[in-house]
Amino acid sequence: MNKPLVPEDIKRARPAVYLCRAAAASLKSFVTGASPVNAARAMWGDDRITDIILRAVSSPATTGTPGWAQSLAGVAILDLVQSITSLSAAADVIDRALKLNMDGIAEYRVPGRPLTAAEAGQWVAEGMAAPVRMLSFSNAALLHPHKLQVNTAYTREMAEHSNIEAVVRQTLEEATGLALDLQMFSADPGDATKPPGLFAGATAIGGTNAMTTDLGKLFAALAAHGGGKTAVIIAALPQAVTLKATVGPKWDYDIIASTGLAPGTVAVLEIASFLSGFGSTAEFNTSKVAAVHMEADTPADLSGSTPVKSMFQVDAIALKTSLWAAWGLRAAGHCQYLTGATW
Repeated sequence: MNKPLVPEDIKRARPAVYLCRAAAASLKSFVTGASPVNAARAMWGDDRITDIILRAVSSPATTGTPGWAQSLAGVAILDLVQSITSLSAAADVIDRALKLNMDGIAEYRVPGRPLTAAEAGQWVAEGMAAPVRMLSFSNAALLHPHKLQVNTAYTREMAEHSNIEAVVRQTLEEATGLALDLQMFSADPGDATKPPGLFAGATAIGGTNAMTTDLGKLFAALAAHGGGKTAVIIAALPQAVTLKATVGPKWDYDIIASTGLAPGTVAVLEIASFLSGFGSTAEFNTSKVAAVHMEADTPADLSGSTPVKSMFQVDAIALKTSLWAAWGLRAAGHCQYLTGATW
């Protein structure tokens, strides 16, 4: 009897490969007229994992099949984030910290970190009662799942190309990584559509032309809130390059560069206080007749917007990929940032 496939069976390639194959198969099916499952089989043969991710596909294609097929999708989604750590500072941070499953969760309230002596454990003598502490939710991280959507368009010629899997993977990774960076490392308070930026509620420290002075300010602000032991530095590219070229081999704080930060911006983040959550459902929608506002930064309704392209007229296919994500901090003040650094 065949054994059911479980997440541990994903050994032939990174799990993210199969998620990108599922997206590519959804795209290819529009060209060939075959179902996404049959399109996947035509491109990759007996690929059981991609077949499972696409199983029970109707419209839209979804990886939300209950049971262990959904678990496979969850593994693949987290691996997609891990695979873009070289492109995205936010993905790098997510990969280092606590990750939660957000399936079926409308609100995740994670207890705050114990940071003072009053919250510490205590030594107990033999035969004596041990103290019991209540988990503190006064400084809890509130996670609400938000939809991260990546819309891309491919010409029919590109969709028919043998390298469509690599093209889809690259565009998904780049767009996802940039979207994570732009929101996570911002002072945007968040709303019903997106999580709050890590700088929300923090006061920007004024940067100078002295690197050691600026770093001292940042770590002092972090230490004032009981943080700093597991800190990482996230910096705009010019400052990240300067830091890496200056610090010696005994420097033990990791430096992460972000192209999503404005030049002169440097932040310190306590990794032990950061957590993120992802749903195990990815949805793929394709259309060859849609009209699309081809705008990456400020998309709007079609009325009066430019440029607008008709997928039917230009013989192209639009692919929409949707993921659910959230993040937060378990302690106030555990992300500090400065702007205006000139070193």
